[in-house]
Amino acid sequence: MAVRGARRRGRGDVDPEIQVVRIVQDSLDWLLLSTVVLCCLGIVMAVSVTGPQPEGGAISAMRGQGAKLFVGLVGFLVMAIMPLHLLWRFSPLAFWLSTGLVYAAAYLGSTVNGASRWINFAGIQFQPVDLARLLGVAYVARLIAEAGPGIKSFRTGTLRIMAPAAILAGGLLLQPDNGNAAFVLALFSLMAIVAGVPLRHFAIVAIPGLIGLVYVVAQKSYAVERLTEFMQPEPGSQVWQSLVAISSGGLLGRGLGDGWMKMGFVPEAQNDFVFAVIGEELGLLGTTVVLSLFVAMGVMGLRLVLHCKDRFMRSMVFGFVVAICAQASINLLVVTGMAPAKGIDLPFLSSGGTSLVACLAAVGLIGNAARADARYYSGRQ
Repeated sequence: MAVRGARRRGRGDVDPEIQVVRIVQDSLDWLLLSTVVLCCLGIVMAVSVTGPQPEGGAISAMRGQGAKLFVGLVGFLVMAIMPLHLLWRFSPLAFWLSTGLVYAAAYLGSTVNGASRWINFAGIQFQPVDLARLLGVAYVARLIAEAGPGIKSFRTGTLRIMAPAAILAGGLLLQPDNGNAAFVLALFSLMAIVAGVPLRHFAIVAIPGLIGLVYVVAQKSYAVERLTEFMQPEPGSQVWQSLVAISSGGLLGRGLGDGWMKMGFVPEAQNDFVFAVIGEELGLLGTTVVLSLFVAMGVMGLRLVLHCKDRFMRSMVFGFVVAICAQASINLLVVTGMAPAKGIDLPFLSSGGTSLVACLAAVGLIGNAARADARYYSGRQ
């Protein structure tokens, strides 16, 4: 029907529904290309950072990161082909189970550097926050769709949508993981505001919540030290070493594998501060490519949001795009000294396996939702 209509309009005319499908497909192509390039660069940087270490080695680093990427690709494929009615049906149960794992990690998980954020199961260590955030976006998108016009009501809109975020953030504060707690609250709040929740309702909820969050953070000396270090970075501090690594790279960098700041000078060089190693070894050119890829993901993602008509699909695509780009932005702000240090990975590039799997699964769901929405509404025209 659509093709016949296009022929009746003449060679130069294309049905609007066909044009939408093409725009969605082009946007997904660029989104996927950016993801592939970032994942490939992630393997390269894993080899560069951990390869020279005595307990590591290039082959071991490639196998380790390759195994994480393989699991992530499985997650991507599953989410890309999964019937979305199953996600709608089971997202509440899945989210609350994952939130339960966050609380379990706080009380029973492995403690590293004073924080209990990891769960060990069958020899596998993972952070449940990445899974909970992924499922939380899908659950909040369902709550937004169910609310309908009632989203402007305080009880059926604001409270119902933000309650899961508050409960999840509470578990993260217990670990403690202040950065991810604030990130989850901000992400779900932004989804709600864009969907139509009145800003005045957030004043009622956000002000007491912000006061409580500041009070909790102020009780923890390490959090206060991070804020002080951010405002006045001292030589030898995390941010200082990161800035030294980035600035020493110059225009083209020292050369892939030739950086020396990763040898114990830059903290968490394979995870939170991998961008500093990229700046040192690949220079301004390499960091510009990374930034451009994340910008491309954001632009293409928001382009998909604008062409989604279904409320559930649109909210879900928006949430996943913002989650990935905001996570990248926070990490880059920390590494460049423009935000206090937080334990948040750089998507697709850091060596954290849970984050990589969750981000690839999110990209799969973005494509699944955008294609399903375009097929459904183009078929109705």
